[in-house]
Amino acid sequence: MPASLHLLGGATLRREDGTPFAGRVAQRHRLALLALLACAPAATVGRERLLALLWPESDAERARNLLNVAVYDLRKTLGERCILSVGDDLRLDVAALQVDVIAFGASLAAGDHTNAVAEYAGPFLDGFHLPDNGELERWADVERARHLAAYAGALEALAVAAGTAGAANDAVTWWRRRSSLDPVDSRVAGQLVEAMAASGNVAGALQQAATHERLLLAEFEIVPPKEFAMIVSRVRAMGAHAAHTAHTTNPKPAAHVGMVSEPALPVAVVPSAAPSPSSATLPATAPATRQRLPVAILGSIGLLAVLAGAAYAIVGRRSETGRPSAPVAPAPAVAARSLAVLPFVNRSSDPANAYFSDGLTEEIISALSKVAGLRVAARTSSFALRDAALDVRAVGDTLGVETVLEGSVRREGTKLRVTAQLVDAMTGLLLWSGEYDRNAADALAVQDEIARAIAGTLELRLPPRAGNAGRPAAPSMEAYDLYLRALQLRNLLNADALQQASDLLDRSIELAPDFALAHAAKASVIAPRMYLGQLPVEQGKLDMRDAIRRAFALDSTLGEAYVALGIFQLFQEWDWNGAERSLRRALQLNPSDPHAWHHLGNYLRAMGRMNEAFAARTNGVALDPLNARTRIVLALDNAYLGRFAESIEEAERAQRLDPMNPLLLGLSPTLPVVPIIHDMRDRPEDVLHALQRVAALRGVPSAETDALRDAFARDGLRGVWRQWLVIDRRQSGSRINPLRVALLRAASGDTLQALDWLERAFAAREPGLIYVNTDASLAALRSQPRFQRIVRAMKFPNAGVLP
Repeated sequence: MPASLHLLGGATLRREDGTPFAGRVAQRHRLALLALLACAPAATVGRERLLALLWPESDAERARNLLNVAVYDLRKTLGERCILSVGDDLRLDVAALQVDVIAFGASLAAGDHTNAVAEYAGPFLDGFHLPDNGELERWADVERARHLAAYAGALEALAVAAGTAGAANDAVTWWRRRSSLDPVDSRVAGQLVEAMAASGNVAGALQQAATHERLLLAEFEIVPPKEFAMIVSRVRAMGAHAAHTAHTTNPKPAAHVGMVSEPALPVAVVPSAAPSPSSATLPATAPATRQRLPVAILGSIGLLAVLAGAAYAIVGRRSETGRPSAPVAPAPAVAARSLAVLPFVNRSSDPANAYFSDGLTEEIISALSKVAGLRVAARTSSFALRDAALDVRAVGDTLGVETVLEGSVRREGTKLRVTAQLVDAMTGLLLWSGEYDRNAADALAVQDEIARAIAGTLELRLPPRAGNAGRPAAPSMEAYDLYLRALQLRNLLNADALQQASDLLDRSIELAPDFALAHAAKASVIAPRMYLGQLPVEQGKLDMRDAIRRAFALDSTLGEAYVALGIFQLFQEWDWNGAERSLRRALQLNPSDPHAWHHLGNYLRAMGRMNEAFAARTNGVALDPLNARTRIVLALDNAYLGRFAESIEEAERAQRLDPMNPLLLGLSPTLPVVPIIHDMRDRPEDVLHALQRVAALRGVPSAETDALRDAFARDGLRGVWRQWLVIDRRQSGSRINPLRVALLRAASGDTLQALDWLERAFAAREPGLIYVNTDASLAALRSQPRFQRIVRAMKFPNAGVLP
């Protein structure tokens, strides 16, 4: 029996008799070398990669000597064939050394989950580290997570198989072991509860459920999702049935296994089913006065922010009068200044009427957004919580609001019933409720009544509705639904999403040619398509100008039209004063428009007014906290102000929301955001690691990713950026943005080529040029006469020039 290497639960090299080796062969660098080779059992590992991971601080010659000595020691002790040389690469001979991670993987591949679980003695390289070697730690973290996930999957497979075979007690054992890996995972906790009930231990199952609920409430102030509550409801029904049967058979009190002593758990209302085309993980954001909910926890318990699908099921009080019902209980007026409107639930018999309830919700949001002194969470964020199974307190935490409005819509023929209720997000107390029976044609009047009732309850004033003279008729709810879906896609920025958004708006306009909001939205979708190089600039400018003109012709008081005009003036016309006027006018008309705040922040950053840009962007994030796009640029704003810790935190939140966002992947006119932040804080190693992560997300082959490390070893950070340009050009082909090439050339120290490409970008009037004076990557070019000519031609105000 050969020697064995144990990497699960620690790092130990053992002889054939099981005793551990001592001396040089058991030193940490040698164990780490074996671990690196063991995790690639069927492939070779390049010596350069091994040097970078094992001796990152040593010069190349010394590191290579250390590697040669380590290989010599291991071969001398374990046999010459233990480590094989293949050219300049190394490979582990699995016949000469038994390795637990290899046996673990083989068992999984063979479907032998019992042996796989037996092999798993604990986390990969548990407690093992090399001092001051962050690169190896990062590699180990990835491997640790990979093996832990495989172990969890094996436990679940065994649990499911036991349950299917009727071995209920075995199923409980496996589910309990699986739950111990992540006690806050409500999906797994629910499986354990069901297995315990199936084994006959109903009381124990309910006690387990109550323990899980208390854990979530104590740690995160949230309740389990609706699926967990449904399981508890079924188990409680089993207990009640067993108790009834026992009482009927033997009326004397007895300590029966089905008797339930735990207090009843709150059961979430089951939402109506509907397709859910996309989802995004909830971010770890919350107001400063509330406990933040870690994203990892929210993700583990399955609280996904589904962007479209079934909504909360909130049952309103019935009223036969057709008038708003009185408040359920006398509630004092509150001075709340922030509110979220959750998507109203479609209670109609026809699921297709969901667009009608969504449209009504959007109208209420729009009306309340115009209330002075009230901050209303953006539609994109509040609708993202549809299906999230969060209670009102968790909604308040996630969106940073004090009150929550929720309701339902039932439409049958021409009849319409709308129920609504306003709840204090801190206490869960009902502040107001109302019910309205109307004709479907009066839907907009109902939303106006609800908005005024809410404003009155919060002691605020809703501005008077403008007269109808000269204003187009309200669009159909179908057209409105297409418009809403387009807005959700607009924030994703990728080419497919923006193309879909454009198509949806075209269909909306076809159904309702006089729908001003759809024309304004169409302009605001064209803009990022030009910015990201998905649409030729000249054609895009014509289409965008036409859409803006049409929106203003239909409604000259539309805030969204002013936002679109401001975007056009800023990115296309370089009309700096006009852009600021338009965007500030948009915010006068609707101070709760996060899109307007976002682009005002863009303008202010382009002008070099960084503190003002940060304030504007912060307002936008507060209104739309689940919008990755705004958080990405807020991360940059923080970096420009020297707030690097906050900058990285915001970037990480954005990555959790939308890891494939083009701004993060460097597929916009700018460079990848996270590496740039590290570059600004002068952390070259972190720049390299961040670029390697971006490369992995972009599907860059491992050989090219390794070339980044080699370039760093040879030429430092400038070499890394040169290599990144090679990668970027290969992936982008002829579509690579000339401004992005200029930025990469500047970051590489290639001044003359950077200026050449910058002039090409100017000739093409690239929209991203508005940041030419403030982009940190171009700082070294600002003293160059060719750079200054571009700035003068763009007629920047003096305030826009940064050192």
